[in-house]
This record gives sequence, structure tokens and C-alpha cells, in this order.
Amino acid sequence: MPIGVYIEFEALPGRFDGLMQRLREESEHCMRHDEGCLRMELAVPQKPDGRIMLIELWRDEAAIELHRNQPGHSHDWQKDYIASKRVAVCNVVASPAATEA
Repeated sequence: MPIGVYIEFEALPGRFDGLMQRLREESEHCMRHDEGCLRMELAVPQKPDGRIMLIELWRDEAAIELHRNQPGHSHDWQKDYIASKRVAVCNVVASPAATEA
């Protein structure tokens, strides 16, 4: 079953653009190099408020574990950009992208 990872970041004051750039780079890298990464999306509220949502779709838990265990994988860089972070990991019960996998 596909797994969705939904992450809400709140940027530190003055760090929104840097956070967005870094998340773009990280997302593009995952899409190119992580087998089992089906989708990475970045979204921001229509009324900007310093939040960025990262929506990930993974083939299965094994794909997430491969991603987590890659040499050099770390989220330590985030401490310089974020005030808060909320993460929800969910079983995806319906998704057009998930049915293509």
C-alpha cells in the first residue's frame, strides 16, 4: 500500500525563501534518485503565512527505509530554517498516482 508523508513546515523569520529553495532541491533529488518515490509536491497557503507543505508519496515502507538509510541522509540542516514542523505518515487509500505504481 502506498504511504503518504505530509509535512508542514513553519519557516523562521527571514528564512522562508531559503527553506523553499532547499526543499525544492531535496524533493528534486528524491524524485531522481530514490526508487519508490512516486511524488514530491511543495505547496504554500494562498494567503502566505510562512508555512510550506511537503507532500510525499512512496511506494511502500521499504522505499522510505531505503531513503532514510542512504549515506549522508540527514534533516539536521532544517534547524537553521524552521520554527516548527508537523509530520503525518498515512496509508494512502486512493490516489491516481498510487494506482500507476
